Amino acid sequence: MSDDRVRPPIRRWRTPVGVALIALGALLAPVSILSTWAVTQVTDTDRFVATFAPLGADDEVQAYLASRVTEAIEEQVDFPALVDPFFDAVTADLGSVGTLAADAVKGLVQQGARQLLSSAVSGIVESDAFSATFEQSLRVSHTILVRALTDDPDALVQLAPDGTIGVQLGPIVEGVKQRLIDSGLGFAAAIPEVDRVIPLATSESLVRLRGVYAVAQAVGFWLPWAVVALLVGGLLILGRGIRSVIASAGALAGGVALLLVGTGIGRAVALRELDALGLPPGVASLVFDRVVGDIVSASVWVLCFALLVALLCWVVPIAAARWQRRKDASAPA
Repeated sequence: MSDDRVRPPIRRWRTPVGVALIALGALLAPVSILSTWAVTQVTDTDRFVATFAPLGADDEVQAYLASRVTEAIEEQVDFPALVDPFFDAVTADLGSVGTLAADAVKGLVQQGARQLLSSAVSGIVESDAFSATFEQSLRVSHTILVRALTDDPDALVQLAPDGTIGVQLGPIVEGVKQRLIDSGLGFAAAIPEVDRVIPLATSESLVRLRGVYAVAQAVGFWLPWAVVALLVGGLLILGRGIRSVIASAGALAGGVALLLVGTGIGRAVALRELDALGLPPGVASLVFDRVVGDIVSASVWVLCFALLVALLCWVVPIAAARWQRRKDASAPA
């Protein structure tokens, strides 16, 4: 059998196999970006803290944290119990008129104590020294999140049908408590440990995230290399030079563009969910943008690289051909 009868079947197989490999690589490219993000962001506490710690310096986030910390402390401190003994001792011999006046003053004192607490908490949260407390809270939150995602039986927080998870207020309240005591507000010593969470996600979202986390753990490190291998292998099998490279780059750009579109849609969905959890719109936007910041950055870099490769493969041969024609035209006959 001659070589001419063997080559055509091989050529017929190369096109569909090469196209299939390139298409598969393009489809897996956004998945590899997501899995790499999950591995580096969800499993690495230091990376997680570095991503979200800057939120503690944002004015809107600080105002929200101050309000939630103040609410948590007010629920634990019995202001009437702090004020009443003093006024009861003073008004014991004043009669009914004195008692009515003392009751009016008592209400003002309680309100003043609450305002003093709110002002002190706001000052502490807005201070430069607050960043260490906020980072500690993030570390605690991340530890709980990882345990919940891995279904650790010893986790402090388990996924429940009506459960939520988010930033733990406990470390923040402890830091604020010590600062209040140091500032001379003795009643702060009565603040017990606070087990409160600023909700950032529902348990239903975490169930979905648990699936992403499991997949990321399994494929996160090798999937990007598999994508590169599929694209290069498809090019080698297809063997059509510049046109194949342009098609491959275009497919890669299309896959990453789909991820960016999906991120935009996911942002709208996530903001609705965070709004339902009571998070202010501005804070919710900042949180989500921090979450997907690395995903968007990586996607934009890959998209720009793919488009640049496609553009160069299209422009360079045209420019080279024109240069060659001018060279031939100027050559002596």
